[in-house]
Amino acid sequence: MSRPHEDRERHTLVDHRPGGTPVTFPKGTWVVVGVARVKAERNDALVSAYETLVEKARSSNVHAGSAAVLSSQNGRRVVTMVAVRGHEGFRELAAAWDDHHRNEQHRAIGEPVSLGLYEVVDAIAAADIDPASHDAFVYEHFDRLVPKVAALFASTGSPETFRGATILNRDDGAATVVLTRFANAAAYEGFRASRDATNALGSTDQSGTTSFPVHAVRTFTTETLST
Repeated sequence: MSRPHEDRERHTLVDHRPGGTPVTFPKGTWVVVGVARVKAERNDALVSAYETLVEKARSSNVHAGSAAVLSSQNGRRVVTMVAVRGHEGFRELAAAWDDHHRNEQHRAIGEPVSLGLYEVVDAIAAADIDPASHDAFVYEHFDRLVPKVAALFASTGSPETFRGATILNRDDGAATVVLTRFANAAAYEGFRASRDATNALGSTDQSGTTSFPVHAVRTFTTETLST
């Protein structure tokens, strides 16, 4: 079902039906990662707003590439991941989104937002973000660099339980983001409670660690980039 946009006059026309082609961010890709907190009842409106912002970034001088808009399972956070041309692309996208946020402070978009530039340091196994998948995706943010995370996932389990992971480090080296994909929530929880995961990542309740399950609402690929 399509999700109505709150203010169509301010935005380009965007098809807000969930879905899209699986998206992978290869190693070395610069990705803008944004996380917005939102009241659950405003989740759909915020997702639609970010879908519009992503489409604008892909058809403007930002020249954004593949992208994904994800929602937390509890509807309280919206995560955007947009491939850009390094620092220049990040500055252009951040400026455009800041302008939009200032204009929309009284609407769903006016929620606390964090935005950062990250480089993909590894994409392990089936790291694609697929809206049609029933696998368990989990977003984790660490307020520190996690140097051993790639080695951890490279040696994790079998494809029957562990599907893949995308690992990103912030451009200033002060944070790491990991998007993991497991067969189901129990498989992820078993992995995360293991000694190897705790040694490499710390516990999920450690200060500076944020972890929550997500699902992909919409993806955008370079093949469908607007001209």
